[in-house]
Amino acid sequence: MAPGARRPVAHGRAAGLRIRALLTALLAAASAAAADEPAPLGACGPIARRYDVVEVAGAHFRGLGGTALERIGLVAFRNGGAAPIPFQIDERRGRKIALDQGKEPTQDDKPGVLDAEDLVVFLPCDAGERAAEGAAPDGAREIRLEDPLTHAVGFVYLLADEHPVGSDRRYVRYDAATDFVATARYRIGMVNALPNYFALVAPNGTVGPDLIDGLRLRAEARLKADLAHWTLNEQQGEHELIAWKAGPVRVIRRSRHQVVVGLGIHLTAGLANTFFYPHHVYGPGSLKLPFSPGILFREIRAYGAIDGRDLRGWRYLAPGTPAGGFAIDGHMDAGERAFTSSGDWFVLSHGEDAILFVTRMSENLRDGITLRLLYRDDAARPNPPERVPGTVPLAGYEGTGVEKLPGGRYTFALHIFTLEHYHHGDERTVLAQLDTPLAVSVDGERDVNARAAHGVDPAAAP
Repeated sequence: MAPGARRPVAHGRAAGLRIRALLTALLAAASAAAADEPAPLGACGPIARRYDVVEVAGAHFRGLGGTALERIGLVAFRNGGAAPIPFQIDERRGRKIALDQGKEPTQDDKPGVLDAEDLVVFLPCDAGERAAEGAAPDGAREIRLEDPLTHAVGFVYLLADEHPVGSDRRYVRYDAATDFVATARYRIGMVNALPNYFALVAPNGTVGPDLIDGLRLRAEARLKADLAHWTLNEQQGEHELIAWKAGPVRVIRRSRHQVVVGLGIHLTAGLANTFFYPHHVYGPGSLKLPFSPGILFREIRAYGAIDGRDLRGWRYLAPGTPAGGFAIDGHMDAGERAFTSSGDWFVLSHGEDAILFVTRMSENLRDGITLRLLYRDDAARPNPPERVPGTVPLAGYEGTGVEKLPGGRYTFALHIFTLEHYHHGDERTVLAQLDTPLAVSVDGERDVNARAAHGVDPAAAP
């Protein structure tokens, strides 16, 4: 963690010893992570996608149902030789991933064995070439990947054996005691189940400074006839980690979030699942409204954003910004004050480092609310509650018209990609990959529908 990182201040109540203790624990976790470094992803094989992950349901491996999970291995061929690759099997009960750790764990109905619902999870970057005639192990199942954008083809082989050779590489490490995720590219720490620390890691392993002052979740709601008016922030909520699972390819966290605004009204986002991968973070979500909020509320507006921890020298790029984006310097110029955009992505860049944020929503949610990009670069304008006064910058999304949504189910997702060797325009490749999933087949079977951690996935909901 960055030297001199300041603790958050608990506005409206006594400064919390609990918060200080948690931040101290994050420091300890960062030091521990340095002693047990996760493996870097390395060079990709034929499929040059560093931000995808392939999930193949057990139903596609015919004849392997009931196989003990420890008997399963994955190998890839490169330069004529086979080597095991990192993978994990995430057990599911129906469409819900079983997270067996935490205060509220969930268990599979057939634990410890591969069943039709379980997911074999690996990174397409680790795929290799097709095995030569007779080179694949007896009984191995061939998983074929094709990139529709480049037409590149890669292969991975799944086998069942009494003692399969496994890879000792772990791309992601998790310390549940401090709610701290480490990869060879980034570090993320959570306090009260919300992000409170984020740092990039250089290729030589040097951990950079803490880049965020915190996550800002703010809302304003007015009851009809102006009977009541609330302004809400992230610290007024009840947020807690309740379950998790850590594998070599990804960490999955489940957290509960709720806000009580008074008059017996509870605003809740329910349960959130967050997926952490070597180079990106994926947060799908869903919202179920039993009736339209407009029955009670005249207006609801909200925003979610990252408050940068003095990112002077960085740049902000998004749809509608000038060529080269805005220079982050703690002062709003005329162009920044006039900026308005309804785009769904933005980039924070510094030299060859960049962080790409992308939000995607289901069609019914896009049609129901107005979403615009939020950008503020003003060191002199406090935005309490915060640890460091000012927004340098505040970058995220603001939604209006929430009260107009009809009752129903809505889905959305946030993607955060940590880009390396960045040049302006590189985000277009990642966005194209996000919208164009890989084609996957098993033993020649088409339409496997293995997904690449992209889009809105209701199956990821608890």
